[in-house]
Amino acid sequence: MGTIVIGNAKIRYAVRRKPNIRHVHLRMKPDSQLEVSLPSDSKVDARTIIRRKKNWIKRKREEANQAIKMFDGKRALYRGVPHVLESTNPEKKVRISKGKIVLPLSKATNLRQALKRWMKAETMKLVRRKLASYGKKYGFSPNGFDVKHMRKWARCTKEGRLSFNWQLIGLPKELADYIILHELSHLKEFNHSRRFRYELASVCPDFKERGAMLKRFVVDV
Repeated sequence: MGTIVIGNAKIRYAVRRKPNIRHVHLRMKPDSQLEVSLPSDSKVDARTIIRRKKNWIKRKREEANQAIKMFDGKRALYRGVPHVLESTNPEKKVRISKGKIVLPLSKATNLRQALKRWMKAETMKLVRRKLASYGKKYGFSPNGFDVKHMRKWARCTKEGRLSFNWQLIGLPKELADYIILHELSHLKEFNHSRRFRYELASVCPDFKERGAMLKRFVVDV
């Protein structure tokens, strides 16, 4: 772990050497810590790379500071609105009321685990409903879907199967819809070419604006 000053900010960074990469990779984590990944046999000095990329790092740090976390330990987003998390005994049902999500908790379950289980079920219901609606409206026909823990919001395989992050239900409605439509559009164009953007625009005309908004929301990993 090291620290370097860029502008008026002290940036914490960690260097990781990985045998399965060929180039240097920089990643600004949600906590504003910089991760520098180097090939295991690289003789490149990490601090030299960081200085060369200082403008990029400064921009990414500003973006990280403005990021909206899906879950911070005490609060979670649900349909775009922050809710305080509280617990109740395991015999109760999940209750949403007055800006709170009250989760039944057993001795073997912590608050995050209970939240994940509930949000995953809610996301499953949302995706199932939206896929049926969009399939009828636009003719999309995916080869099944699942909801799971993943670093990305969603993905589509070449076989036409869709996967969605369990935190999808936490996003504002227009962004959850955008993600689902984005992945469905990959069923027709499995890339991000001009043809793909044309397909996406035909079902989500303001996809650029929604995509820009989505960058502010940070997946809890």
